Amino acid sequence: MTKDDFINSVFELAKANGYSVELNRNGQEQADFGHKKLHSGHLSRLYPHILSQGVNVSALIDQVAPGRPCSHGPMKDILRKLHGISC
Repeated sequence: MTKDDFINSVFELAKANGYSVELNRNGQEQADFGHKKLHSGHLSRLYPHILSQGVNVSALIDQVAPGRPCSHGPMKDILRKLHGISC
């Protein structure tokens, strides 16, 4: 899976799960996970490490997008759906 495939898949699954996906003021696509957003730049920095087996998704998100704990659960759910990764 390429970086672009990963980013597009995350946004598609976010939409499918009822989360808002929109463009931010900088023109970056972003998903709103309970008023805390992850944008394409965040997802780009998470790739490819977030796809590794056994990765601590919460810690990884905190490294690239601190202060967004509302995004941890939805991202774990998206990863499970994306690749069956155990988070």
